[in-house]
Amino acid sequence: MKRLAGAAVVAALLAGSTFAADTAFAQSPPEPPSRFAGSVTIDGQPAPAGTPIEARVGSTSCGVATVFLQGGQARYVIDVAGAATQAGCGTPGAQVTFVVGGRAAPQTGSWRNYELVQLDLALTSATPTPAATQPPAATPTPRPPVAGTSRAHADAPSAWWIVAMAGLASLGFAGMGWAASRRQ
Repeated sequence: MKRLAGAAVVAALLAGSTFAADTAFAQSPPEPPSRFAGSVTIDGQPAPAGTPIEARVGSTSCGVATVFLQGGQARYVIDVAGAATQAGCGTPGAQVTFVVGGRAAPQTGSWRNYELVQLDLALTSATPTPAATQPPAATPTPRPPVAGTSRAHADAPSAWWIVAMAGLASLGFAGMGWAASRRQ
């Protein structure tokens, strides 16, 4: 009878630890973004600090940053969200295009969230043609992507810790049941 009760306790602990692991995995962090970095030049000159840069996958805005100066160079670092975080954004190998100060950059990159992608952006002005000029269309300010993380979940214990503790508890109960059966 005692063995049956001990087995029931062990089974209940294992079932509970499996449920806890499933719950913790459901709260796993979102897919990391693909990070691009490099220099930014316009007509061979460093782009002005603060110039906006937008990363797009197709027509979806998936990341926004600004140019900063470092060591006399205009540089940028931009995180491009994944499709799991923001609909229509990056998937492995997806083409990423860049808009610098409202102008499309000729360079494109490939979305890879497992390594830093070094990509220098170099824009050149087209030679003006004598044609009827129209005022440029206003470019809407893109919204930054939603990262999907919060501080509250960053401090939560991992699922492996819970599973390990449940495993140790079940070993302890099994050991107590064995010791009790040896005494009889």
